[in-house]
Amino acid sequence: MICVSLGRTRHSAMVEEHRGLAEKGAELVELRIDYLRKRPDMGRLLKDRPTPVVVTCRRHADRGRWTGAEDQRMALLREAIISGVEYVDLEDDVARSVPRYGKTKRIVSYHNFEETPIELFDIYRRIEQLDPDVIKIVTMANSPADNVRMLEMVQAADKPTVGFCMGEFGTLSRLLCGRYGSPFTYASFSRDRELAPGQLSFAEVRNLYGFNRITKDTKVFGVLGDPIAHSKSPLLHNAAFRKQKLDAVYLPLRVPADRLVASLDEFDKLGIS
Repeated sequence: MICVSLGRTRHSAMVEEHRGLAEKGAELVELRIDYLRKRPDMGRLLKDRPTPVVVTCRRHADRGRWTGAEDQRMALLREAIISGVEYVDLEDDVARSVPRYGKTKRIVSYHNFEETPIELFDIYRRIEQLDPDVIKIVTMANSPADNVRMLEMVQAADKPTVGFCMGEFGTLSRLLCGRYGSPFTYASFSRDRELAPGQLSFAEVRNLYGFNRITKDTKVFGVLGDPIAHSKSPLLHNAAFRKQKLDAVYLPLRVPADRLVASLDEFDKLGIS
């Protein structure tokens, strides 16, 4: 499943785009209420919602846009829970202060915009103690190897865990995390509206790469380069795979020249040709 992140300054735009995403096949939408200019109106945002929703209010310190008081932010998240939203995203350092209530599921999240820490499993185990329904661990990839460690953590997780890497190096894990057990990945409304480094658009994740069709049996191919974002190979090969009805996906893989040999070994661990 793909969770599409929406960040708009006006309630009307957020509601309208939510409807539009549902019409295009979106199954889960994240409402980034920290982007709203006015105080978020949960009733307006959640009334007659066309898909399940994740409510997120990210602090400025976490690369979000919320600059108000922390007690006000906590009040908004509690309001979303009382309103019966399907999911609420709680950072790992505040999860204990927002108790479980009703049917709302808790996504307890950890973000690192600098690196992918060696202690991913320690982070997972710490969050596991915070009463999550879903664990979310998202880190910055500084090499292809970071994706391998992230996906190994996701695969070993006992609880549903969304885990992938950010940045251009992280494209691999964004697109393959479902293959290793992530209940969903994240995408932006459009390519020019990314809310996190390296975030792909809903159209790319769903249509170009066929995220929802990727399974453990899917054959994974890739083109290597640095830079790689300009490559047309994924567009051409994935179109050909669909036409031939092949269970395969073709990915762009950023690999610096000095990491080529090591990266080939890392990709081999993931079964990438």
